[in-house]
Amino acid sequence: MSKTKILYVEDEPFLGRIVKESLEVRDFEVRMVTDGKLVQNVFEELNPDICVLDVMLPNKDGYSIAQSIRKVNATIPIIFVTAKTQTEDLIKGFEVGGNDYLRKPFSMEELIVRVNNLLHLTQKLSFISKRIHC
Repeated sequence: MSKTKILYVEDEPFLGRIVKESLEVRDFEVRMVTDGKLVQNVFEELNPDICVLDVMLPNKDGYSIAQSIRKVNATIPIIFVTAKTQTEDLIKGFEVGGNDYLRKPFSMEELIVRVNNLLHLTQKLSFISKRIHC
């Protein structure tokens, strides 16, 4: 069975390295991107199972990235991981297509639980959808 592919977008190198390595140790395949303008090409090349996006990035913010991803794939799970903690930031995250919103600082265990939960829900919905259309 192939590894679950995660597109991880984070511009802070120290945090990015820790999260990437922690996910890889748990048998995820992780592609990390540090610049918002590079995400769309990597997304199309990688065809990830889930996206974990920071909001504040150079050149293109996470909200805009989520909107671009939604134009290509309406069902891929998107988790925002950000230091933006205001309620209006969280609301905007869901409005642009996010499925979850995790505020920094966060525990790796919480991120992994949220990733696994969204992947599980997506797989169940995909299975149900296939059965309905058969």
